[in-house]
Amino acid sequence: MFFKIILSLLFVSIFSNAAIMEEGSLFKEKQELMEIKDELNSFYEAKELDYQRSKAELESIQKEIKIEELSVKTIRDENQKILDEIKRVISTKSMTMYDKMKLGVVVNIFKEMMKNGDINEVFDIMIRLKDKRIMKILKKLDTKTSTMLMKKMRILKEDENKNKEKK
Repeated sequence: MFFKIILSLLFVSIFSNAAIMEEGSLFKEKQELMEIKDELNSFYEAKELDYQRSKAELESIQKEIKIEELSVKTIRDENQKILDEIKRVISTKSMTMYDKMKLGVVVNIFKEMMKNGDINEVFDIMIRLKDKRIMKILKKLDTKTSTMLMKKMRILKEDENKNKEKK
């Protein structure tokens, strides 16, 4: 019996020592996991700060691009207004010039332009001339050319009427 008691005490001490050793190794693993968790949190926070800085930098660049885009658009619009004004002045001067030229000279110029394939340019000039002058020019041109120009004028008038009706 004494032997049983000693044997029992021996087993109890071995198991309790094993349990203590097991608890100690679990505690160590838990500590190691906490350290790894802290390292990961630090790493994540550093990456999050980098991300926020990069994001702020990209947003700043995007704002600068939009400002530059607006600046370019403003300059382009101003330049377009200047170009439109120049075209209007040139057109007005050229129309005055065609109105003051002798009829034969204008007809010869138009014939030469049409021979070079610039009938649309001739048409653009003619629609800006006075109606009386247009009729005199059409009389001097051959029938085929006059018919083509009259057809273009009719189409232009129809388009203008359609646009007026829409408004």
